[in-house]
Amino acid sequence: MSKVIRRSALFLALMAAAALCFAPLTIAGDAEAPGTLSFKASNKMYSADGSFEKWHFTKVDIPEGDLEKGTAEFEVDLASVSEKTEALADHLRQADFFHVAKFTTATVKIHGVKKTGDNAYDATATVDFHGFTNDVPVQFTVVGESPLQIEGTATMQRTAFGIGGEYDPSNERSITDDVSISLSATLPN
Repeated sequence: MSKVIRRSALFLALMAAAALCFAPLTIAGDAEAPGTLSFKASNKMYSADGSFEKWHFTKVDIPEGDLEKGTAEFEVDLASVSEKTEALADHLRQADFFHVAKFTTATVKIHGVKKTGDNAYDATATVDFHGFTNDVPVQFTVVGESPLQIEGTATMQRTAFGIGGEYDPSNERSITDDVSISLSATLPN
């Protein structure tokens, strides 16, 4: 597989991990993900758009409905990664990226929620991914109530999770460090 596809796959994987940071308001369901968890990455040759089809909440605690007192945890099945190019999704599962044979899941713990505006919040996501644990800042907005719906974004650095080498702007195949994550989720009643 080409270096471009491998590097793009890495970006996608990291984005997916970052996306985990946005699920603090949904409760897991075994049969269906509680929303969408997607990521974007690119180098000078390719823009990768990926998602995880299987993820669920393992714990949600929002005392008295107060998001600022709330915490949530969710788990992502790394083998469920998908991308517009199936060859890239397959490569993301390999040892040089997600290494799903060794690291089957990524976990995210959302905490430290602070209101920043009308229906807008910042939080911290502690992400355990690819054998590394790091904090990632996240932002989310409440976009609906009854049931509670959120949309969120985050940016994570792939090298903080031991994926890929340093970014080299002179190399068109080199993957930038930032991976963009997006989440849209609905909390059950």
